[in-house]
Amino acid sequence: MSDRPQADASLALDSPPSSAVVDDLGAYCATRSSWPAGWSVHYAPEVDSTQNAVRAAAAEGAPHGTVWTADFQRAGRGRRGRTWEAPPGTSLLLSVLLRDTRLAPFAQTAMCTLALCHVLESRGLAPRIKWPNDVLLADRKVAGVLTERVSGAGPAYQVVGIGLNVNYGARQDLLPHIATSLDWQAGRPIPRGPLLADLLGELAHLTSEPPSAWEARYYGEWLRRLWRRRQTVRLALGDETQEGLVEGVALDGALLLRLPTGELHRITVGEVLL
Repeated sequence: MSDRPQADASLALDSPPSSAVVDDLGAYCATRSSWPAGWSVHYAPEVDSTQNAVRAAAAEGAPHGTVWTADFQRAGRGRRGRTWEAPPGTSLLLSVLLRDTRLAPFAQTAMCTLALCHVLESRGLAPRIKWPNDVLLADRKVAGVLTERVSGAGPAYQVVGIGLNVNYGARQDLLPHIATSLDWQAGRPIPRGPLLADLLGELAHLTSEPPSAWEARYYGEWLRRLWRRRQTVRLALGDETQEGLVEGVALDGALLLRLPTGELHRITVGEVLL
């Protein structure tokens, strides 16, 4: 998975790494007998993007908890207009339709990054959350979350996309230096099917929580995993770069950055640089 501008899209994506584990996600989805209550999973070997697949399903009246996953996306999307690239079979790529969530936009995205952390921690890894929507292992990006709100004639709904690098084998040249893969960190291949099942279970639970639960319990849990908290970082703000100390993140998702002058800034749009 590479979340980058269009101009940098230079990876060869026509075949998976030769050393990648044989991992039949389609067969797993076809034989899996149960998913979270009320949720359904649809698999395709290749799609334009899982985000688009879920939006099309939503337009046809698909219910809350409709999931699309694929081995390859021809035009995967990342945050801020970037592409989302992954060679076939290397990553867990999925999007989820959320109609019934009562969470505020940032809380919903935060719950999704927290769900990713729970699943990775259950496999002995130590993830951290990079504001606002990335998950890191060993200071390198392993996953990202993209939340899109869709409104129109009917009630608004959200489509949450998740990309997680899973099995890149020996081909470390297929990812930029700021990214990593689960198998590199775990020292072994990770089957994507059970990973998908565990992640959907966490997502179903956390995204169904009321807003009060975010503030009372999960906000603190999320903050404990915040990458570079109380450390100095560089922040990209459009064409400018700002340096400051990360004091934390507000309940509404604003990054609290202490400038060298001592002034505390609330940052709502930007990117902490790796």
